Amino acid sequence: MFMAVNGVYDSSNISNLYNSIFGIGSSKDTGNSFGLSDLTMIQNGSYGKLMKAYYATDKAGKSSESTETKEKEEQAKYVGVKSQAAALNNSLEDLRSASLYEPTGTDENGAAVYDRDKITKSIKDFVSNYNSFIKSTADVDNVSLLRKSVNMVGSTSRNLSMLSKVGITLGENNQLVVNEDKLKSAKLTDISSMFQGSGSYGDSLQSMTRQTYQLANSQAYQSGSGSAYTYSGRYAALGGANGMLDRYL
Repeated sequence: MFMAVNGVYDSSNISNLYNSIFGIGSSKDTGNSFGLSDLTMIQNGSYGKLMKAYYATDKAGKSSESTETKEKEEQAKYVGVKSQAAALNNSLEDLRSASLYEPTGTDENGAAVYDRDKITKSIKDFVSNYNSFIKSTADVDNVSLLRKSVNMVGSTSRNLSMLSKVGITLGENNQLVVNEDKLKSAKLTDISSMFQGSGSYGDSLQSMTRQTYQLANSQAYQSGSGSAYTYSGRYAALGGANGMLDRYL
């Protein structure tokens, strides 16, 4: 029974009682101390509010981490598209170069000799980079980028007749397939005319590739909250130079 002074309970005795029960002041278990102030917090709901606030903060922290992870994943996809666009552009640049189709000498009959192995390699590189590029754009959730990819597939479909002459056909999932034997026996004029000159298949494809590169680069910065702009108002190249396309930003 609590002791009273002049009819009033001695609060210090009450406090001492709770202290002795819950270990306040005990050097053995100070981590589990509990006293009148704690009891008051429970009774008036303060403890509940504190716990809710704690878990809300914890949940917000996890949500923030989840958002950051998602942003990094999106950024990685855009960087992937940019990288594939740069590789495809370089392949198209090689195929559009006049030097690729120049004679390297003459045979015993005086006929011009061309480096067919080099031309074949350039075509195979183009097909490989084209396929990788189409795959990379399928992973992004961006209407503008997807539209560019669809336009490129459309351009390829419209030129299938010409492509087939040099051993290139369209397989599953819009992937190009090359027949190396047919490619090696194809006319050089058929190959060069397909990639060289304004308005050619190669010219159209390269234009869309560069546009996709710029879009992917810009989206990569935005998804990563980037803010580095070039003098022309576009986002600067992510991560520094990445092939010759950085000149066009």
